[in-house]
Amino acid sequence: MQNLDARAWTSLILLAFVAFTYNTSESFPVGLLPQMASDLVVSEAAVGRLLTVYAVFVALTVLPLVTMLSGVSRRRLVLATVAMLVVSNLAMAIAPTYGWVLGSRLVSATTHGIFWSIVAPTAVMLVPRGKMGFATAVVFMGSSLAMVAGTPLTTALGAIWGWRTAMAALALVAGVAFIGLALVLPALEVDRPDSNTSRTPWWALVRSTLQNWALLGLCALTVVLVVAYFATYTYISLILDQFAGITGEALGVVLLGYGLAGILGVWVFGRFADRYPHGSGLACMALLALALLGIVLFASWSVVGLVASVVLVGGAFAATPVFLQSTVLRVAPETGDIASSLYVVAFQIGIAGGSLAGGFAVDSGWLNVIPWAAAGTTAAGLLLYWVTTRQRAPGY
Repeated sequence: MQNLDARAWTSLILLAFVAFTYNTSESFPVGLLPQMASDLVVSEAAVGRLLTVYAVFVALTVLPLVTMLSGVSRRRLVLATVAMLVVSNLAMAIAPTYGWVLGSRLVSATTHGIFWSIVAPTAVMLVPRGKMGFATAVVFMGSSLAMVAGTPLTTALGAIWGWRTAMAALALVAGVAFIGLALVLPALEVDRPDSNTSRTPWWALVRSTLQNWALLGLCALTVVLVVAYFATYTYISLILDQFAGITGEALGVVLLGYGLAGILGVWVFGRFADRYPHGSGLACMALLALALLGIVLFASWSVVGLVASVVLVGGAFAATPVFLQSTVLRVAPETGDIASSLYVVAFQIGIAGGSLAGGFAVDSGWLNVIPWAAAGTTAAGLLLYWVTTRQRAPGY
């Protein structure tokens, strides 16, 4: 299928498993916050701050680390990041104090940024020319799966056997992926468009990357879309409760559908991304804007319409990082790792900004304004994307 041999397929699937583990590890405290707070003898707010610190540390460290490591082979970098993920998760599982947990999270956060900066360029090197979108979609499927199964499974496992056991299980998954990648991942020396970067000072690489206006426009677009999405997603349970009275098991079913739609969205986009990269991106954002608008339009009179709109948001946004990352590689082919690290920074800024904006709206009693603002912001992002990519990069 897709003209890939068994070694390439296995490598892509294992990379998807690592993506699953990284994203599940990042959001791990969300489902087990009370248990962790009680065991570590700290407040629940302190455990919640583990998420904030993680995101901030990723944003601060990813660019300098990726630029300094730009000449290292992809195989070595991938294996090093997965190994550190195993170590950090094991350290967290046996952590005697909150400080130990925080330190373990910072180790994971450091390698998180590196992994997400190199995983798409690495996946592209494993597939034939013209399969960039497909390779990116396969790897990002692990990220979508983390939303559907990662947090629910670790939460259930933690509730039964304790949060430390759940974290040890994530370390085991990462360990299995490490062994598999060590066996099948090719050398992947940086000898394609990035080959000259190993002889170029990192500050020169950053300077040249920052002069790529198409890339900067895409990073701005990333911030816009992620702010719009996370302002809504962070408080989606409140929206469903207030407008439709959906709570408890019903809420769980809706969120399950939300996650499954995300997997379907990534799969569908992966099938068309390479043949119609520009059109697919426009369609994805248009669908996201319409789905967010649907939340507003159906909220007051149709529960079915509201639920369908929420599920559609999950499908549309899950594909969004795939087309953004693919486009980043298309407009910055010679500095893929560094360009991807800028994209990671933009994504983290969007997460923090969206959560803060949504929180401000909720505290101000403007919950019903969030979907309106998100839909409008996404529509503005659609226009920004069209303007940014009018003069397309070669092969785009």
